[in-house]
Amino acid sequence: MSIKGGAVRKVRETVPQRDGLMRWGPLRSLLLSRIYPNLFQVVGVAFLGLLLYFAFFGTMRAAQNFSTSVTWIIWWALLPWSFLLLGRAWCAVCPVGTLGEWARRIGGWQRRLPGAFLKRYGVWLMAVTFLFLTWADRVWNVTGSPRATGMLLMIILAGSLITGLVFQRRVWCRYLCPIGAFSGLYSMTAALEVRARPEPCRDCTTKDCYSGNEKVEGCPFYQFPAAMDSNRNCSLCANCLKSCPSGATDLYLRAPGRELWSLRRPLAGEGFLAVVLVAVVYLQTINMTTAFPAYMKWLLESTWLASYEIAITLTFAVFLAVTLGLYVLVSRVAGRTGGEGFGFGFSRFAYAYIPLALAGHLAHNLFHLIMEGPMALQAALDQLGWKTLEATEIPMDTNLMTVTSVIMVLIGLGGGMYILYRTGEAHASRGWRAAVPHAIFLLAMGALYLQMFILPMNPRHSH
Repeated sequence: MSIKGGAVRKVRETVPQRDGLMRWGPLRSLLLSRIYPNLFQVVGVAFLGLLLYFAFFGTMRAAQNFSTSVTWIIWWALLPWSFLLLGRAWCAVCPVGTLGEWARRIGGWQRRLPGAFLKRYGVWLMAVTFLFLTWADRVWNVTGSPRATGMLLMIILAGSLITGLVFQRRVWCRYLCPIGAFSGLYSMTAALEVRARPEPCRDCTTKDCYSGNEKVEGCPFYQFPAAMDSNRNCSLCANCLKSCPSGATDLYLRAPGRELWSLRRPLAGEGFLAVVLVAVVYLQTINMTTAFPAYMKWLLESTWLASYEIAITLTFAVFLAVTLGLYVLVSRVAGRTGGEGFGFGFSRFAYAYIPLALAGHLAHNLFHLIMEGPMALQAALDQLGWKTLEATEIPMDTNLMTVTSVIMVLIGLGGGMYILYRTGEAHASRGWRAAVPHAIFLLAMGALYLQMFILPMNPRHSH
């Protein structure tokens, strides 16, 4: 994979004249040192070892098991917040990706570049895998089983190790990781970005930021900073910051979500995934409400369905099919109205749905953090032998939680509407008209979210 000579000349200037964060001495020293991300990776790998140990040899009770408590109540709940604040920085220190990278460094044979199939269909593969894992959790209760959690971690780790042995760089993280399915999209809303100033890049002949040099390897995600206009495939690993001979690359603060309407190359797979995320977050959250068990009881008693597994599968399939079907219809109307065709209506406007999905995801996880987080942390410390006080439930003001969740959804909905407006304004002669059908659909999904978060919630590991 090579960089074409005209790439820098053709790219428009995406970095305004502003001061980068690398001017701050302590941050610069950290990012340019060997400590980052190496030390964090080693700590992460050791922590993964603890998770696997307790998953297979710890207690079977999920609420008291180190692996399930840390993985699903603490780490999984904090992960979307990290995407909002730091982009894909988690991917730079992820122990699964790290072990795949270490496997790649084993010598003896020539690693392959990712082929056309992965480049074209990688995002679709990640989306389908993410959907499968969501369904599997509901059917097999992965989050409520330490052994199932351990098996899932082992399967994902095996995928990373195998691709590390076969391919160059982090092919697993870029094209196949199910968590990468939404981490890339959510990271597009982040307040941080790595970008390169175009002027020094035009005269650069080595392209060390992409290819690497004797000091550091090239970008693990096959990115060329001078041509980047998105965070979706940047892990903030700092390789480009360390390798650039002219210091053209820097870390910048920005308005969250800015790239969602200024993206130069929207992808149909990402459009599909964005709508899937809106549906999946709704399904995962409505499943937590006290109303959902009553619905499932009615469904099993009033229909021919013979088991919970079939009923939940049918519920998920129907809701996803209806959501995607309506989105396709809305996209056709938007494409015709805007005079740009179906592809424009489907792909370009899909990014406006990401803030709603992220807001719903954050509100969902905030409930777990507040309701279950303290007890989960205490259970994890107890398993490590660091017992201090008896774990007690923290009283939770349900009205305050409801208000907070509603506010977060309204912010996400407002952000999505603004992105629709900016997208239509910037990318089509009749773009504002094309945005109207999507605005109606987005408002409808937002109304579903608001109604859902008003319902009482049940904790995941209350047993």
